[in-house]
Amino acid sequence: MKILKASAGSGKTYRLSKTYIDLLLDSREPYPYRHILAVTFTNKATAEMKARILRDLAKLAATDPRAERVLIDLLHDYGAFSVSTIDRFFQQALKAFSREIGQFADYQIELDKESLIGETMDRILDSLTEDSVELLEWIQAALADALDQGKRFRVDEGLLDTGKLLKNDEFRELSEHLGLSGAEAFGKDRLKRIREECRTLIREFRTRASALGVEAAPGELLKKPGKKALAASEELAALFDEPYRYYCTAFLLDGLLYQLGLAGEFYKEFDALSAEKNVLCLDESNSLLRKIIGGSDAPFVYEKMGVRYEHFLLDEFQDTSHIQWDNFLPLLQESESRTGGNLIVGDVKQSIYRFRDSDWELLGSEVQRTFPDAEVESMQGNWRSTRTVVGFNNRFFLWAAGQLGLQDIYADVKQKVMKADPQDGQVRVSFRDDQLEAVRESVLDARRRGARWGDIAVLVRGKKEGAAVAAHLIANAIPVISDDSLLLKSSPVVRRLVSLLSCYENPDDGIGRFLADAMDLTFPSEYHSLVDFCEELLRAMYEWDKTSFDGQVLYIQAFMDDLQEWVQVNGNKLRYYLKHWEEKDIYIGSPENAASVRILTIHKAKGLQFPHVIFPFADKVELCRHEVHWSELQTARTPFSPELQGIYPVDLGSLAEASLFEEAVLQERHAQLVDNINLFYVALTRAEKSLHIIAKLPSKKCREAAAKGRLEYGNFSELLYGFLGGQEEYSAGKPYDFAQMERDTEDSQELDFQGKYPSFGLDGRLAPSQEADDFFGDEGLTGVDASPRLRGIVLHDILSKVTVPQDLDDAVADAIRDGRLDAAGGQKALALLHQRIAAHPGWFPAPDASTQVLNEKSLFDSDGEEYRPDRVILRGRRAVIVDYKFGQEKESYRIQLRRYARLWHELGYEIDGAYIWYVEEDKTTEVK
Repeated sequence: MKILKASAGSGKTYRLSKTYIDLLLDSREPYPYRHILAVTFTNKATAEMKARILRDLAKLAATDPRAERVLIDLLHDYGAFSVSTIDRFFQQALKAFSREIGQFADYQIELDKESLIGETMDRILDSLTEDSVELLEWIQAALADALDQGKRFRVDEGLLDTGKLLKNDEFRELSEHLGLSGAEAFGKDRLKRIREECRTLIREFRTRASALGVEAAPGELLKKPGKKALAASEELAALFDEPYRYYCTAFLLDGLLYQLGLAGEFYKEFDALSAEKNVLCLDESNSLLRKIIGGSDAPFVYEKMGVRYEHFLLDEFQDTSHIQWDNFLPLLQESESRTGGNLIVGDVKQSIYRFRDSDWELLGSEVQRTFPDAEVESMQGNWRSTRTVVGFNNRFFLWAAGQLGLQDIYADVKQKVMKADPQDGQVRVSFRDDQLEAVRESVLDARRRGARWGDIAVLVRGKKEGAAVAAHLIANAIPVISDDSLLLKSSPVVRRLVSLLSCYENPDDGIGRFLADAMDLTFPSEYHSLVDFCEELLRAMYEWDKTSFDGQVLYIQAFMDDLQEWVQVNGNKLRYYLKHWEEKDIYIGSPENAASVRILTIHKAKGLQFPHVIFPFADKVELCRHEVHWSELQTARTPFSPELQGIYPVDLGSLAEASLFEEAVLQERHAQLVDNINLFYVALTRAEKSLHIIAKLPSKKCREAAAKGRLEYGNFSELLYGFLGGQEEYSAGKPYDFAQMERDTEDSQELDFQGKYPSFGLDGRLAPSQEADDFFGDEGLTGVDASPRLRGIVLHDILSKVTVPQDLDDAVADAIRDGRLDAAGGQKALALLHQRIAAHPGWFPAPDASTQVLNEKSLFDSDGEEYRPDRVILRGRRAVIVDYKFGQEKESYRIQLRRYARLWHELGYEIDGAYIWYVEEDKTTEVK
């Protein structure tokens, strides 16, 4: 095994591709790619790795017959090309074990865990009745206690917070490690006993403190006296030593217990909901897979999956979680015992996903302990950035790691410049209060030096800062693409559609009602498919205002994709979909090479690079902050009973630091230091040619301390301020001339992003068909010319889109655009149907307020059977029914038409005529 520690820009993708191709060409097997698995973490990285392997293999194939043979085999057997995201690989494995985990084989993986948690909360609250005695007593006690202490209390928020805590990976890992069951660990009887024990200790401590003159309002924490007061009284100093730690622990636990008392109800309802929807949360599926793989050998796993991998290439390993590592370990061990040739690639300095349970220590030490014979290589070259950018990052991160005690992690941070560039590049650092204006100036400065809009990226810590930057640049006529512009809720067409859906669900919705009235839209009394209902609304919106759909195709498609996925799991419940829509932000994919400044968070920028990077609001990257984490409480050698021993969701701040959770606080601070210096490292290493860091001007107190060399750092911009010796404006290198920058051929042209797909006419170039017998004729004819049946289907579909005669031209154009007719066939159809329609003005009337035309509208009989007459013309309470036919006459057509007439008659309409119309012959048969 080889472990490759690859710093930013060191060329790891090239090494991965080379290793994969070496394994292909060195193998004697006929289809070696079937036994190699390359794994990364995102779909985009997967696509890039596949493209790189194919491109490099194609270059070799030009001169190497073996490479050519492998490339041909690979392209013809592309489904066996196993380059996958880590989650997809595990889901494929888990599907093979659906029986073992007690799931139906068609179960779905739910990525949106929070929506399940929210729905669970709603169901618990909806089910509360007078019979829910125990739960109601617990909620009432929590409410009374909150009122006594003057605190705010909301049951729904408490349930939601509880659900998020009980369903995170941290809790699962700790509870499994300690052998705890969530529902049992937080049973109400146990929590009542813990509460009583904590309150007894709190009362006793407060009594002793009061006797020494230290008091606080009821429900408030007793603050530790100052050093002078403690020095003046040995009794006070003794009380506020170890006993105070126990008091703070009891005070902290007492505030958590009511929240945890809802755990039992939550688990029960969450499991029931998941079973009802036939879904598994992604993190739970990984846990289930670990239980299966952990007790099995690799051959059994491969047998169930139907594949066998001999070599593994694992990319971005610093983002791997313990549970993912446990799942891969048996497969890696089996591979190492047989063939070897495995590669693990990562960089602990780029581990920024701890909130997703990634653990950089796996790459830092765990893998080497597990495979002590592994070869470790550190890639120190930088093929991305200019000399000035690399030099600045080398100096700053070596210094910063020393200041924070992280020298071991950043021991390999120093890089060599590998890419020749006649220009050295530039790094600027600006400490100023008007950061937004500084961003605008930096963008325009880069433009003056030849940069395109798409060469410029603005990286931010969070979405709030990104929104502020976008608003400022847009106000100054600078084109941008940001999270907000890619958000579905930013699309006016999607917002209109959701307003109409809201109006259907709630007729009192003012905006939706105004829009429906403006469109003269009449909602159906009910719908059978939410997806079909939305498509009908979109068609009505398009007819009402076609111009509003310009540039909206990507947004509409993303909305319909989300709706389709949601309906598949949750059913056709509009009320719940609207709730899902309100709570979830959905984005379309970001376009490549767009002629706009990119604004994105640091997390989304990972793995990307840009010629000119602007990093404003650097002061938002803190050293550490309070966060809630599950922490273990050990009660040995304390006044607490063993019953209190367990894990609790603790806010690791100053109160926890003064309690028995002090060690957890120190560990969390260290972990956050690593997270945040890595975040800063990822931001500063995205730049290819020039980098501009912008941060708020430090406070006067901070500036004075820096001048004296006694600066205490609160965030990374202050650390940077100290590194620069208190300079408010810093510049290294020379401004980069982007007009001289070498560009890849594929990046030579920027695209104007309008949120739409390009559309090209298919005139005569493509005529798809489902059946070859219809498509290929006996006399050299193809498509509709060869098959009367196929021609009838196309003409029938055209007529279904014609409400008034003026609709015919657009309907035929649609058929040509879709490839169902070529240009010549379209002209024939247009001439024929114009003639036929003109011969029946009663069936195809001009627009008239007294006449309503219904094309293919469904009717349902008492047995639920669906019937769809081709055309119904309504004048008041009188109806004419027309059914189009293109084949030979059949008695079944008459029977079908009589059913249509009977159903419309049962609806209260007088039938003025029911006709079978053989369109091509223009023959009409009236059915009585």
